[in-house]
Amino acid sequence: MNHSIKFKLKNGKVVTIRRIRGTDYDDVMKYFEKFTRGPGAKWTWQYPGQPKKDKEKSIQVYESPNNLFIGAWDGKNLIGMADISKKQANHPYSGRVASTATTMLEQYTSNGLGTKFKQIVEKWARENNVHVLQSGVRHKNVRSLGNLLKQGYEIVGIFHDTAFINGEWHHEYLLEKILEK
Repeated sequence: MNHSIKFKLKNGKVVTIRRIRGTDYDDVMKYFEKFTRGPGAKWTWQYPGQPKKDKEKSIQVYESPNNLFIGAWDGKNLIGMADISKKQANHPYSGRVASTATTMLEQYTSNGLGTKFKQIVEKWARENNVHVLQSGVRHKNVRSLGNLLKQGYEIVGIFHDTAFINGEWHHEYLLEKILEK
């Protein structure tokens, strides 16, 4: 993704979606501060009070040709992110496998943004010779699971008891989408 796009959410609000660059590091850290305080964080590996990510390493990851990190901005505020990363980009056997993830602030969920993120990620994957997309989602995260299934992902496995949240163990579904059959 080399340019920004305007995207109209189902609620009528227009956000700007574009690639995250190294200069966006502070916006990303502010976003994670907000996100980890919200209810959606329990469905991810983000958590309140986690240490700030290393700036130089983050910039390298954002700008690697083997990754795509995109964000949605409502005005000057980053409100959601999605990424795709080739797992072992230079490996002769598994270099065409990539993992994906999406997060967004609670008030922006169920407005079409997750679907738009998945479409942009898949387009990048196809342009970058990715064969299989992989994602993981906690079994009680019905919105994310529904979105992935709607986008053509299939449940291919489960990890049991991967997170202990509010006094109970949560499982994680493993999902994949084969891009070329």
